[in-house]
Amino acid sequence: MKVRIFIVFIVTLVIIQLFYMLSFKTPKVLAIHGLGSNKDLLIKNMPFTDSNKIKWWDNNGVKLISSSQTYYVSVWNFDGKYQKLTPKNSGWFPDHDIDYLLCFNDIKAEENCIDKENWMMDIIKAKDGYIYYRLDGNEYYRKPSGELIDGERFKTTIK
Repeated sequence: MKVRIFIVFIVTLVIIQLFYMLSFKTPKVLAIHGLGSNKDLLIKNMPFTDSNKIKWWDNNGVKLISSSQTYYVSVWNFDGKYQKLTPKNSGWFPDHDIDYLLCFNDIKAEENCIDKENWMMDIIKAKDGYIYYRLDGNEYYRKPSGELIDGERFKTTIK
């Protein structure tokens, strides 16, 4: 009985430590690509929740943009390794599809692409001062007053 309690205790400690390590890693910007107000940020250790991603952007990410008027930023999860522009290896059948990759022209090496599956969020600041956040199926917007609203600002319904 004591051995069983000890094993449960150890397993619980390991799970807590793994959760702590995954949850509290500081996001790190590994690369910034793009010109002007259109940027792609490659980030390691991005927060898990939508609210923490938005907080991170508001506190840190916005400082990386030179234009405060309008911008369009895509944030990508990045492990530090670029890929070659090659068709996806889909197993038995040959594949010529390269649309799964996003490549950066400002890198002159052959390995200058990332997988589009690593997209995390888009942030758009419009001329009217509204900031739009799109994250994995969820949308939010921030009014110029600072209030954050869950949902789309404009919705078109066709009857």
